[in-house]
Amino acid sequence: MNNITPLKSITPFKEAIAAPGKIALDWKAHNGKVIGFRCISVPEEIIWAAGMLPFPLYGTQEAVRLADSYFQPCTCEFVRNIFDLALDKKFSFLDGLVLSNTCDIMKRFYDLWNAYIDAPDAYFINNPQKLMQDANRDYHVEEFNLFKKWIESISGASVTDKKLNEAIALYNETRSLLKEIALLRKSDPPLLTGTEAFIISMGATILPKNAVNPLLREVLAEIKERQAPDVFGARILVTGSIIDSPDLIEMIEEVDGVVVADDLCTSMRYYWHQVEESPEPIHALYSYMNKRPYCACMHPMGARFDYIKDLAREFKADAVIQFNLKNCQPFLFDAPLLKKELELMDLPISILDIGHDRSGYGQLRTRIQAFIEMFDIE
Repeated sequence: MNNITPLKSITPFKEAIAAPGKIALDWKAHNGKVIGFRCISVPEEIIWAAGMLPFPLYGTQEAVRLADSYFQPCTCEFVRNIFDLALDKKFSFLDGLVLSNTCDIMKRFYDLWNAYIDAPDAYFINNPQKLMQDANRDYHVEEFNLFKKWIESISGASVTDKKLNEAIALYNETRSLLKEIALLRKSDPPLLTGTEAFIISMGATILPKNAVNPLLREVLAEIKERQAPDVFGARILVTGSIIDSPDLIEMIEEVDGVVVADDLCTSMRYYWHQVEESPEPIHALYSYMNKRPYCACMHPMGARFDYIKDLAREFKADAVIQFNLKNCQPFLFDAPLLKKELELMDLPISILDIGHDRSGYGQLRTRIQAFIEMFDIE
């Protein structure tokens, strides 16, 4: 995008991404506890209702070092990078860690964390792998109730239905504000860049929600006052496995693509749906998790494909770019199936493998530029 006014209110989100640990340490300085988690299938609201900060574990772009002595090199770079940070005691401020049943490597991460990391033990939510059905309700609800008891044992506070409903309302406000910002990207040209949208959404996953909601309202007000920018290139929908840096989104926009939607754990997957109000908040959280399209590690895959196709239509995408983290098997396996689905609606897709440590970014940029140049967009 050209001639777009810099977004002043984005600064706190940039700072959160640049130094997420500072957010956690600031929280602890006020006598609060911090619970780390990995994956959006962890119900953050239960942690918040206990008076603790849910803290997402993101990696760095450093090459994997010590973790290669614990994990096979053909396993997820993202998980190995996080384990590196844990071995270096970069997560020593955590009062607990919550993981979930998303892939085989995450299960091994749980085992190795408890065996080798000098920190409080991890807790594992064994969430169902098959969603979009009622048959898993009792099992999933029981898993959440057991998790709630564990959280209460860490916090020393009772998670009442009242507190949990208040937490759900707070998080729903965050999701609603993020979605309202995202919908401003539907216009042609959009009122914010894909890079800005990614920074805002990822920063919002790190910041405490009672602090982030006023910041999101400031962002929303500032964006609405912007003049429509000049824009060049194809409207791109980005999907794929975990991305915890705006670099790849920025790379697309540097070669004149316009990222109008992003189906990622750090963006639209995180906030696109709401938890329904209910007198039984645990059941409400179950319903939310059960109906929401997740990622390639969950079934049925057709629900995820339909969700991506709906996003492409809603945001008038000209093409899709799927970024697959090296050795992220679920996304690698379903990439050709997604491609087949998109071809049926004449939507081009470029499937690109990425290294979490930025390896091969020069070649990656060339491939992205060549793909975008296929579209003669005036």
